[in-house]
Amino acid sequence: VLQSGFITQWKGKEPFAGDQTITLTENGLFAKQFLSAMAFYRDGLKPWQRGLEIGMAHGYFLIGPFTSLGPLRNTPEAATVGLLCGCAIVGIVSIGGLIFGSTIKPTRFDKGGDKPGAGFIEMINWHAIGGLGGAGFAHALITVFGS
Repeated sequence: VLQSGFITQWKGKEPFAGDQTITLTENGLFAKQFLSAMAFYRDGLKPWQRGLEIGMAHGYFLIGPFTSLGPLRNTPEAATVGLLCGCAIVGIVSIGGLIFGSTIKPTRFDKGGDKPGAGFIEMINWHAIGGLGGAGFAHALITVFGS
């Protein structure tokens, strides 16, 4: 890009100009409110609260497909296999998040004086705890109330 000092005045945002595309999915009131209510973007939460909430939600719904659709779905061990698979996925994702936080060092959740990426790594650690807890809770519900 050549900086010449020349300024072009546009009449406003162009709806279909590459990175300035405006859609209802991205800029609609419902989408903005929905995304701002999610734990990752919600204001006022500490990193451990974000991680715990996100982890519990993911751990809770991850064991369902393994229990209902896995190769052992018609056996009494289906719920336990679902629990183990859900815990394995939470563990793999948490390791990936820790690697990401250690290399890229996102500063979104850092407090003043922290090392870069400390808030994100704290969130991922609590994500692992919440994920295991959510999977354990779902397993308990399946084994107690399942048919």
